[in-house]
Amino acid sequence: MEMIQSNQTGTEIQLNLFEAIKDLLLVKPIFLIGVFLIGFFLFWIFNKDKTLPKLKITVLSLVMYYYLCLMLVNIVGIPTLDEYKRLLQLGETFFNPNVNLIPFSDGFSLSFILNIFLFIPFGFLCPLISKSYERIRNTFLIGMGLSFFIEIVQLFTLYRATDINDLLTNGIGTILGYLCFRLITRFRIVKRSSKGNSIKKDYTVYIPFIIILVTFVLGFFS
Repeated sequence: MEMIQSNQTGTEIQLNLFEAIKDLLLVKPIFLIGVFLIGFFLFWIFNKDKTLPKLKITVLSLVMYYYLCLMLVNIVGIPTLDEYKRLLQLGETFFNPNVNLIPFSDGFSLSFILNIFLFIPFGFLCPLISKSYERIRNTFLIGMGLSFFIEIVQLFTLYRATDINDLLTNGIGTILGYLCFRLITRFRIVKRSSKGNSIKKDYTVYIPFIIILVTFVLGFFS
């Protein structure tokens, strides 16, 4: 009898784990709109520069979009229209600052490590999408910009905190992702083509910004 109950408990745990993973990896249908918006933007870029590797950039851009949907909506959590409606019903204000500006005030925890891993894909994908991000400074700045924006919008949520530790760990994660990129490309040197004094404009530098914007907007209405 005890063995049967143990088996049932094990099965329930497996089912609950499966459901949790499924909920984490699935995105709402509204995010399909983003695929078309990003596709339209890529079409515009490819018309501007016909020498770009279209398939590579398209696939990597969609991978980044899916990753940001999971991170911003399913893991981090950004303010949504439904959340603001609930705040109105509860009589709560939209601005609910819960701020920690003291680094490592709670010591090192599992969330510290998870926040680092959370931004590794971002630091890895940016230089793969655009040569402009093959410079570590550019990748670091956009990673910190994204992290800072996340912390700012969390000031307008009820149960989330704006934490300096998140900025630090996200920055570390971005750098680690960039180093992974350098590792797989065997520290390839960025080639700068120059004809005379003219420098070719890199339109792909805007792709991560557009993907972030689309994800935030659709996430708000999801």
